[in-house]
Amino acid sequence: MIKLNIIFFGIFQFFCCFAQKVNTTEYVDIKNQYFKDAVNIEKYLPKNIDKKGGTDYTDLFQKALDENTKLILPNYPVLISDKGLNLHSNQYILFQPNSKIILKSSIRGGYKLINISNVMNVTIFFLNIEGDKYTHLSNEGEWGNGVSIKSSSNIKLFKPMISKFWGDGIYIGQETTVPKNITVNGGLVNDNRRNGISIISGINILIKNTTISNTRGHNPQSGIDIEPNSSSNEITNVVLDGIITKNNAVHGIIVSTGNLNGTIKPISIKINNHRDINSGIALGLSITRSKLDYKQLLAGKIIITNSNYTLPGKAFIRNYEGKKNNVSLILKDMKFNKSTASKNSANSVNQFLSDYTINKNSDIK
Repeated sequence: MIKLNIIFFGIFQFFCCFAQKVNTTEYVDIKNQYFKDAVNIEKYLPKNIDKKGGTDYTDLFQKALDENTKLILPNYPVLISDKGLNLHSNQYILFQPNSKIILKSSIRGGYKLINISNVMNVTIFFLNIEGDKYTHLSNEGEWGNGVSIKSSSNIKLFKPMISKFWGDGIYIGQETTVPKNITVNGGLVNDNRRNGISIISGINILIKNTTISNTRGHNPQSGIDIEPNSSSNEITNVVLDGIITKNNAVHGIIVSTGNLNGTIKPISIKINNHRDINSGIALGLSITRSKLDYKQLLAGKIIITNSNYTLPGKAFIRNYEGKKNNVSLILKDMKFNKSTASKNSANSVNQFLSDYTINKNSDIK
């Protein structure tokens, strides 16, 4: 049942998310279970190590990654350059409560601080990385990513903390094969410039119980952006569950599948228990694009359930006009709390769904 709850706020002030802390008990349990025989990367660092994050240790860190499968990071911040760190198959990595990788300010328009490319079976616990959004050395580009996962399988990020990157916090995409079985469980993705998380291509992608906030600086400026680059990409069984999006400049979540022109594979997306607070538009839908001539109708299903949107700047849900498609949309158990920016009465859900079927611009406000 769709409920429209009108809530009046006298004064609404949005507070930015503060960095989450590693749960000590959880950390100890994970360390004892998976890292009894692990190597501490500190073994590869000089004795007079800089523990304030002011010295570049990229090459030494990479050497440790090249020579070991189970690694524990030093329990203090470390500076890494825009060369980034390349991970290998079958690696387990543990960040300690005070571990942090800080990106050395870059002049490059694109970089991958943590590069997971064409590998399998990688798990990172309590990843904590910070980019150069406010210290970048040029105005060029939008592709400086915190974690880049491309053409890889069985990748897990457990409670990551990812902030202040020039591009995306997490980028899931395709170089050769379609990435499969990618999980982000928990964590905070905050204050990134382009997107919090970009999903370009993937099969069995699960983002669960993750908060994505304060994304702003360069379009699309969205918490999560599901946006293929071409018809060679796939969007199959992408599940967003228990997601919180807050104060993202344009969208909390945007589904923009228009570039899948010519694909014969249907899309499948499930969004459950999504909470948005004060993003420009809580949920955007841009299934096809008006300016493209589609070789065949894009098909599939998008199911959105049990979600709650509060105080959006422009609209709770927006559908962007496009070409005819066969992608069905289901909205169930949605709650909308009034936007102070909206002067128009709320479009009914039934009217919105009707507009969606004829590919018409439409808002629920």
